[in-house]
Amino acid sequence: MINNNVDGLVISCSKEGRITTVHFCSLGINEEKIDGKLFIELFRTEYIHTALDFINKIKEDSAAFGWELFMNPSINNKPFFFSGSLIDNEIFIIGSLTKVDFDKFIKGMMLINNEQINKIRELEKERIEKTLSEQKTDDKIFDELTRLNNELVTMQRELTKKNLELEELNKLKNQFIGMAAHDLRNPLGTILNYAEFLEDECDPFSNEQIEFLHHIKSQSSFMLSLVNDLLDVTSIESGSIKLSLEAVDIAVLIFQIIHLNKVLADKKEIEINIDSQIQSSSLFLDKGKIEQVITNLLTNAIKYSEKKTTITVSIYAEKDQIIISVKDQGQGIPKDELNLLFKPFQKTSVKSTDGEKSTGLGLFIVRKIVEAHKGKIWAESKPGIGSTFYVSLPSTR
Repeated sequence: MINNNVDGLVISCSKEGRITTVHFCSLGINEEKIDGKLFIELFRTEYIHTALDFINKIKEDSAAFGWELFMNPSINNKPFFFSGSLIDNEIFIIGSLTKVDFDKFIKGMMLINNEQINKIRELEKERIEKTLSEQKTDDKIFDELTRLNNELVTMQRELTKKNLELEELNKLKNQFIGMAAHDLRNPLGTILNYAEFLEDECDPFSNEQIEFLHHIKSQSSFMLSLVNDLLDVTSIESGSIKLSLEAVDIAVLIFQIIHLNKVLADKKEIEINIDSQIQSSSLFLDKGKIEQVITNLLTNAIKYSEKKTTITVSIYAEKDQIIISVKDQGQGIPKDELNLLFKPFQKTSVKSTDGEKSTGLGLFIVRKIVEAHKGKIWAESKPGIGSTFYVSLPSTR
């Protein structure tokens, strides 16, 4: 006996999804119309793919529950909820206008033996248990993610606090170094001036005393250079690097810098050549700071070059840039050390050729000055051949 109050469809299909038996159908159609068809043929075109997924789900997991599908309009226009299970290599499918209360529906049909009912109940129980287990797992994951997120927020707050403290300490450090360096500069300058004066009046001194004077002059000169570099670095790190921009003829400025450094080059019998491909080019820049840049590159080239070599300073235009290069015939810099050149307190393995000292700050300061002018600086080098340093500055429009 079939309970006429039950609206729906009960069918059996082969594992390939072809309908083999119509157990029950209250859709108002001839059962022969669907018997032998593929299950997916019962549905609208846009739901065929979903119906196929439903069959595959049953074959993979032995059961599938609560799939909403729209049947072909020639069969029924209403949405149906389908559930199914795999029993003895046969797919058993139930369709209903509402989500199925399995006990009520199955008892209402009076078509399935107790073994099949128990099998479907067991599969439904497993599905519910699996869902609850997954929900508990999801809850645990959510709780863990919430805990980790709270810890991350706390760490971010602590990090922000520490960063503010470090920023304040860095300001105090820069102030202290600036004050100390400023206070040291004047006495060091005085010592250097006295040493140079005594060196010029060296007739009354013995050879040993003259050597002492040379040491005093050399050390005080280095210390004064270090103090000046420290003042520049503290100014840069505090963000207070200021440019006094004016129109400057870059070619004339470079000629002047070369002339001023010729004495250093002459001591090592180094020849400085200039290759200017521009007659005159007026750039809007800070003359004093760009002079510091070019002087640093030129004195470094002299410092790391052997005697009786050549340094070439080139100036040329490239698109909207003026390029200045300083090329030496020195020792060259290993490729893996090029990235150290423009960092503070970093030195390469290359040594000066006449015992000249370096603070390790010059190229860092140079980079910051060039970047403040919206320019770029880089180096190319080959050990045993020499190095070339390039400065690119925007040309004046």
